[in-house]
Amino acid sequence: MSAATRARRPRIAQLGFGRDSTDLADLALVVLAVLGALLALLTRTWPIVVIGALPSLAADLLRVERDPRLRRLARRILLDRPQRSLVRTGAVVVGVAATPPVEPFADFAALLIAAMTIHVALTLYTSFALRRLAEERTELQWRNLDVGGRAEGPGPLPDPVQRVLPLDGLRLLGAVEGLVLAGLACTAAGVPTAPVALAVLSAVAAAVVTVAGARAWGDRGDAVRDTDAAVTDAVAALAPDVVFYFSSPASGTYALTVWAKVIDAMRRPTLVVLREAGHLEALTTLASPVVVAPTVATLEAVTPPSVRVVLYPTNVVRNNEMVRIPGPMHSFIGHGDSDKVGSFSPLNRMYDEIWVAGRAAIDRYAAVDEGIDLSVLRAVGRPQLAEIRRAVPPTEEDQRLVVLYAPTWEGFFDEADYSSVARMGEGIVRGVLESGAVLRFKPHPLTGHRLASARKAREAIEDRLRRAGEGSGLVPNTPDALYAAFNEADVLITDISSVITDFLASRKPYLVTNPRDVPDADFRALFPSAGAAELLGTDLANLPAALADAAGTDARRAAREALAEYLLGAEAHPLEAFLDEVDRFVERADARVRTSQVPGGVQL
Repeated sequence: MSAATRARRPRIAQLGFGRDSTDLADLALVVLAVLGALLALLTRTWPIVVIGALPSLAADLLRVERDPRLRRLARRILLDRPQRSLVRTGAVVVGVAATPPVEPFADFAALLIAAMTIHVALTLYTSFALRRLAEERTELQWRNLDVGGRAEGPGPLPDPVQRVLPLDGLRLLGAVEGLVLAGLACTAAGVPTAPVALAVLSAVAAAVVTVAGARAWGDRGDAVRDTDAAVTDAVAALAPDVVFYFSSPASGTYALTVWAKVIDAMRRPTLVVLREAGHLEALTTLASPVVVAPTVATLEAVTPPSVRVVLYPTNVVRNNEMVRIPGPMHSFIGHGDSDKVGSFSPLNRMYDEIWVAGRAAIDRYAAVDEGIDLSVLRAVGRPQLAEIRRAVPPTEEDQRLVVLYAPTWEGFFDEADYSSVARMGEGIVRGVLESGAVLRFKPHPLTGHRLASARKAREAIEDRLRRAGEGSGLVPNTPDALYAAFNEADVLITDISSVITDFLASRKPYLVTNPRDVPDADFRALFPSAGAAELLGTDLANLPAALADAAGTDARRAAREALAEYLLGAEAHPLEAFLDEVDRFVERADARVRTSQVPGGVQL
């Protein structure tokens, strides 16, 4: 196993049988045990110290995983699991020993020996497990792929104690520590014989657990697991034609979730390759095979010769590590289509093809003239929009207007800040509610990520809508929630973003914010996707009239129809059109391989 992998897996928390939770909560509980000892000394009442130690022991038995930043802080002050056990047991010993009546020394001696035995057992057991974990060849993780009969893995390191008991070794040692605390309570209560018996039982149990760990994970123990080879074989057996390759910061998982249904609808054998394991948690609805390949070596191992094409929803530096692998053709497909600068980046020159929604995206690339060969651009529509329903006339004249406010976030830098939340958000919400309409709020998942003003405005809007009632409220942050909100809404208020393009599949009215009050003609020239929208300046003076028009005359209907075709194409079945394009892309990849061959089978 590489040093990088070992660095990612330094804690017993990575073992399924021992999720160590060394964080501030554990620190507070240990402090509670120490305070219990001090209070017992001051009040000369021994039960206080036993009660004070129980919450910390219970926390270790339950082992709830907590924020890794807090866990690292606790580790820096050397308050890991064995140390916690030692501190709380020591606190009980001190509290009981210093309160009357004075008990026989033999009882204390036996219990102290048992407590030290448990501490040594915890330390050794954890060390054995971490050593074995470091020796494993399990860099690859997988899901929805049959690897030796397991659909997900690599799974927890098999625990030797759990082979014969319904609990794991670390939890058993926690229970044994409870016996020591019970023995100390018996000592303080003057119960004869029980303290020594509990001490002996605890020491023997701790020794047995330690021996079990040593035998299983020692030099002559169980064979070291090597699931990487099995995963590679399983991928080769799958023989994927298509790879969806994904890498992004932890906050960017949404860029892949928007493709989940499309991936599951693929006609050809398809593999999703993640570079960061943190994205797995949000992909619970994805049924297609997924492999996490954290290193270049593992990436190459899960890219068999069968792979003809690779599709990229994000444009990040780590894409280079896939593009460099010879054989497949590569296409940037993005995760949205908009007038934002990121939608026509010159970085896209490294791909064989660039797939866009419609003619508008091609014109964006042509307008910026950043060296992109326009012949590699292909308008393939937006397959995610297949479930968006077209606008239908209202069934009741007095039906309340449903408005969806779906702003974007403030971007990584000012040039990419198209968000209205900080400058206009609260005013938009107030104006919509005062008009009598129902308001649904769906901010971008990263709103407030960079600017505190956007975060505060978002929180204020969410707080107001939680109290608004009468149908108004928040749209949940789930993969399908935005498109479901499109279907429920009568009109959209949004910023310059891919939300515009997607919503136009419904052909419903939309309003676009102009948070910098750019003159209307200039704004529409800069952002063609706003061409059929009513623009909202920061004073929001035209908001009431715009909502009234959307509910009535809808003067921009014809312009919207034309713009929707310009942005999305005329294809009536966007998912089928995308799948057809994937088939053609594979054919183009095969054709390139054939034309690059020379007599004798040598590939240039």
